[in-house]
Amino acid sequence: MKIPIVLINVDIGPGRANRMLARWADEVFLQFEETSGYFERKPALSLSNGNVKVAVVGCPLRSGFAGPDPSEAIKQLDLNPDKRTLLITGASSGAQSINKTVCSLLNELDAFADDWQIVHLTGRDNQEEVSRKYGDAKIEHKVIGYFDNMPSLLAAADLLIGRSGAVSIAEYAAAAVPSICIPYPHHKDRHQYLNAGKLVEAGAAIVVDDLPDEKDRAEWLWEELEELMKDKVKREQMAEACRTVGRPDAALKIAEKLIAMTGSR
Repeated sequence: MKIPIVLINVDIGPGRANRMLARWADEVFLQFEETSGYFERKPALSLSNGNVKVAVVGCPLRSGFAGPDPSEAIKQLDLNPDKRTLLITGASSGAQSINKTVCSLLNELDAFADDWQIVHLTGRDNQEEVSRKYGDAKIEHKVIGYFDNMPSLLAAADLLIGRSGAVSIAEYAAAAVPSICIPYPHHKDRHQYLNAGKLVEAGAAIVVDDLPDEKDRAEWLWEELEELMKDKVKREQMAEACRTVGRPDAALKIAEKLIAMTGSR
């Protein structure tokens, strides 16, 4: 029927479905240059007339990331505009290991109560439990199950602790927020580590392993977190580094290519 077929692959390493489907694709849009090797060098992925055509365009994000307004989240969540914001997120469903680790550090975080506040996105199923653990914490905090206006909230954050899924790190970069990435440790291909590595290479992030031992995990996180909360210059350098890797125009580039592709048929 001469209908163009394209794929969007935003992780560094393509998953099984994209590896299988690539042979029928007219073009594959990638977030990372390194991913092209998976499609260009493996005969099993090649079209009958040669390699799979690829284009490195970034990860398409919702339009709010084109110009996020931090004041929206500050107003929606009634945040203190005079304090810096530490954002904790485990993506839309939350991450129990991140929740537990941050909660175990609340006594240490209280030392920053004069200058910092916390927004902790727990995942809807974890909100009640995490809220109890905050208890009498001195540092100002908002414990929320889910929040939809992530462009604004990320733009309002001065520092972030979170996972490193492909879309998440694209959002961190687009919002220019310094991050401590705690990759999900149980994927066979460890793609969240590879994703986070791109931010680390640019100087935009630090990686802390999601270690099996909670005490070891908390000690490592606190070592990195305390230093960054104290070091405004380092945070500013990391935010600037985000701008060198962020691609907020990826969706537009893909749309333009699709229009050109269909127009040539």
